[in-house]
Amino acid sequence: MNEKIERLKKKGVVMTIQRMAVLEFLENSANHSTVEEIYTGLKKKYPTLSQATVYTSLQVFKRAGEIQELSIRKGKVCFDPNPKPHHHFYCEECKKILDINIDCPLAGKQWMEGHKLRDIQAYLYGTCSYCVKKTKNK
Repeated sequence: MNEKIERLKKKGVVMTIQRMAVLEFLENSANHSTVEEIYTGLKKKYPTLSQATVYTSLQVFKRAGEIQELSIRKGKVCFDPNPKPHHHFYCEECKKILDINIDCPLAGKQWMEGHKLRDIQAYLYGTCSYCVKKTKNK
């Protein structure tokens, strides 16, 4: 996390105590969290923190290229602390979001000639292996 903080500072981001808390929560979260989840997780320790501050901090980190914004959960925006290109699997049973590190077969294909690709984001939906096993054992 220290490397990410240094990169943010080099990009001109002022790292306040609240921004540090938001980033730390996101880095340590077991899932890709929403603004509400981050706010709920931090409000006891940081009573002056607002949802607006959480949202603004996340947007600053996103613009700096240090996190990703995901629209994988219906009606909810989630944030991923891993800014490197990768895809995501959403378990419709337990609601977990898993990182999927596979190359996209569409990138670099001939049909892309003349176009400038900025990003590829694939969302896969289904049931994770844990939930499949849990269902089989019932």
